[in-house]
Amino acid sequence: MHESFAMGRRNNKAYLARHRFAAINVCLVLLLMGCERRNPVSSPDQCVWVFESYEPSQWEKEWLRGEESGERRDRECEVLAQPDEVKRSVQLITAITGLVLHGKPLPPELISLFSRMTYARRCGPNLKDTGQRRVQLIEPLIGILRDPLTICPRPRRVRDEIYKSFDLGENPFQSKRHFLIGPAAPWTDTPDDPNSWRVGGFNPWTSDATNRGESRAGQNVLMDMGASLYDGWEGDAGAVGARWFVDRFKRHHLSFDWIVSFEIEKHDPDDIYKSVPDDILPHYIYFNQGVVKSPNGKWNPWRILQGMGMTPNDYIVIKLDIDVPEIENTLIDQLVKEPRIRLLVDEMFFEQHVNVKAMGKWWGTDNSLTMLDTYRLFGYLRSKGVRMHSWP
Repeated sequence: MHESFAMGRRNNKAYLARHRFAAINVCLVLLLMGCERRNPVSSPDQCVWVFESYEPSQWEKEWLRGEESGERRDRECEVLAQPDEVKRSVQLITAITGLVLHGKPLPPELISLFSRMTYARRCGPNLKDTGQRRVQLIEPLIGILRDPLTICPRPRRVRDEIYKSFDLGENPFQSKRHFLIGPAAPWTDTPDDPNSWRVGGFNPWTSDATNRGESRAGQNVLMDMGASLYDGWEGDAGAVGARWFVDRFKRHHLSFDWIVSFEIEKHDPDDIYKSVPDDILPHYIYFNQGVVKSPNGKWNPWRILQGMGMTPNDYIVIKLDIDVPEIENTLIDQLVKEPRIRLLVDEMFFEQHVNVKAMGKWWGTDNSLTMLDTYRLFGYLRSKGVRMHSWP
């Protein structure tokens, strides 16, 4: 539901039932209209934000052209070391860190670094277009789609306070400081005005939108595939999954109603739950079981997500990193091909293993996929309204 909001949250079951029934009807209407991302309206005077388009930044376009032509293939680190690239990379990391960790305003001169998601405001049972548009920023797809200051050799003239600055759940190899998550992403209704961008997100990206007369009826859900344990992987706190999400989203007033975790490595129940905070535990579902790629398989995550009764009115965040490309790529293919699944996913974090020199030490070279394939995949899903991020 990342591109829209419904008005007037209620707690009674009848109200929620009506919302879910409305979601089904609006799904059918919007599919016929060709719009894939939306939120159900519950009365004629209510409005929704419907995803309309994705616009990559010029920086992202440069990188895509370089991968398409082959000019930058396996030269990503070499290109990232160029002075202009280093300057933009430092600006990007500094800006995103300020937004996500501290809620600092984005300097107007840096707006052009970011790619954009545009939403249209539609109202009433016929979803009449009001003509109003809202634009929200997202980090550009550049380099090897990881933190541009890490993995590759350290760029010259990058100060320690920037190069070595990592927060909870991060380290140089597991850096997540390049993610501009939805709740922290600046937005505006007048993108040509550089001073109009607002920090703090719009509903559903933030749960404090009630002070603007906006509220929602859905749930916030995190599905973590390849979860390890709540606070780390094999003692590496930098590789943490769920804890990182809880911390970053909480900073922007968004908590998860459900955290659904999958982990194939067997753990003692005491080890699974000892690091889960008391306030998170009632919302924490841990399947000590790996996901499967069969659409009808018992542990297929998309089947489980739909079985939970999730609708496009819910805000759903997905992390997929199980280090089994055959299963991962099949699940992604299901997401790409099945609108019923894609309509549910608002924000996704995925590490796709490809054949690229910079990551050959860890991913190997026996892979037909290249960085260009990931650029195209992420660009396509962003064009369908999914905020795609490349997980480390």
